[in-house]
Amino acid sequence: MVVADAEVERLAREMIATHGPRAARMATERLNEMIDRNNIPGRDVWACVVHAIHERQGSGPVFAGWLHDRRNSVPRLEIAISP
Repeated sequence: MVVADAEVERLAREMIATHGPRAARMATERLNEMIDRNNIPGRDVWACVVHAIHERQGSGPVFAGWLHDRRNSVPRLEIAISP
């Protein structure tokens, strides 16, 4: 699935307007919801939104990696955002 850049940018702008400096964290939560639901197209969109938020805010993860979720054996993306 090809993710429309305009849609990703719109979602990133909305997340930043709504959540400010917590936008990347909130978008990551949406990304994890899509992973939990095995919604691959949704996962791809929200992964792009997280990336777009980091680009717009000039921030980046201090640590990014896949952590094993012991509850249901689904890998989850955890990001620590620098202040």
